[in-house]
Amino acid sequence: MKRRIFIQGGSAAVATALAGCGGGGGDAVATDAPIGTELTDEELLAKRPANKPTPPGQQPAPAPAPAPTPAPSPAPAPSPAPAPGGIAYPFGSRLVPYAAGILPNNVSNASMDATIRRCYDAWKAVAIADVPTVAGGKAVRFGNSSTYLTVSEGMGYGMLLTVVMAGHDPEARALFDGLLTTVRARPAYSIPTSSGGRYLMDWRLTINGSSTDAAGGGWNAMDGDLDIAMALLMADRQWGSATGRWNYRQEAIDTINAMKSWNMKPDGTTKGMATPDVSRTSDYMINHFRAFARATGDNWWATTVIDRCHWLINRMQTVYSPSAGLMPDFIVQTNTATPVPSPGGMGDFVMTEMHYYANAQRNPWRWGTDYVFSGDARWRAVMNKMMAFFKTDTGGDPARTATGYALNGTLPSPLMRPYPNWTPKGMIGPQLCSALCDPAHQSYLNALWSFNANNFSTLYYDSELQLIPMMVASGNWWQP
Repeated sequence: MKRRIFIQGGSAAVATALAGCGGGGGDAVATDAPIGTELTDEELLAKRPANKPTPPGQQPAPAPAPAPTPAPSPAPAPSPAPAPGGIAYPFGSRLVPYAAGILPNNVSNASMDATIRRCYDAWKAVAIADVPTVAGGKAVRFGNSSTYLTVSEGMGYGMLLTVVMAGHDPEARALFDGLLTTVRARPAYSIPTSSGGRYLMDWRLTINGSSTDAAGGGWNAMDGDLDIAMALLMADRQWGSATGRWNYRQEAIDTINAMKSWNMKPDGTTKGMATPDVSRTSDYMINHFRAFARATGDNWWATTVIDRCHWLINRMQTVYSPSAGLMPDFIVQTNTATPVPSPGGMGDFVMTEMHYYANAQRNPWRWGTDYVFSGDARWRAVMNKMMAFFKTDTGGDPARTATGYALNGTLPSPLMRPYPNWTPKGMIGPQLCSALCDPAHQSYLNALWSFNANNFSTLYYDSELQLIPMMVASGNWWQP
């Protein structure tokens, strides 16, 4: 039996692939010129995320049990009170200039801020939902799915957006707390308490906001928890942790420690649970890792983890993508000295894992964000290779971006170049951040800004992958 699944208009992902990474798609159908793809019932079983086990009865050989997590550390002292008015970093204030990189120079700060306010308001009107089974709970909608309300990845995006938009949105803190209420009400119940399961989120919730074995199964998705932890650290700096229901800083530290126990190898490699020697490149959130090190005092995050992430990405670019500088969604055989791109079916359990596709498209956002704060030349070199390819591939017109690329820069299918019928906005948005890394990309950065400002989507995954990079590219991001 075949079922028709659709590529989300403006995103780079087949619905099952996005469901697998905790984002986009699901059983939703986009309204802007979808392209059909046939998948079998067996392929539809891919609707489970990377970085967590397959359902019972389909388990491969079990991974070694993770080391027990120490008991939660004592609550740290609350952060100093924020500025008068209860907000330390009002949106648009740009209190701390970036340490490196460039910004768009074809528009003013005031114009960029007005665009972001407009896009955020449009996003919020579509994305935010009440959670019927969680008192006071809020959620970021999982597209127009009639089966699932939200995924942890979307919750992380929503928490990042609301903490930055305080000062524009008078409901920002209440909304943030509503999202956090849902996160903590729906822990990853299949992960042992000794490994921090109660501080990680069940990766997917049913349409009424409940956890079930058929939805998320009580397993976490690392990308969601990484953003949740980062947003909590930012909330501590934005509003402080001395007042209100939540000690944001302690909640962040508990989640960080849980991820170290459950989602990480001692050598700094992120791991899949069913297949622990599989690593998803979009989990390499370098700026997050630096923030985790500062918050916990555990410099392992800023040294071992970042060094390992760079080694893996440098190998992918050097060995498998010397001309295009791309990297795959997943890397496998990370337990060897010669890791390789996934052959497919080992991360999100789909056959696009060897390509720059639904997961890896987020990498420019993550690494560009780190570069403007850290000035780490390693990541600038990684992004320069990618940007040289994208500028050549598109002829300087972001709208010509494909929905996915083989590592040699070719298209796995002609359908992956949808121009001019529609544009893969979720693939284009993150490039804003990689274009920040070098003055050589100024004209393309300006074109990227104009494209995203004039073509903002309110579809799940696309909207977040446009809006957050626009915040970074406008100079409005800041660190905990």
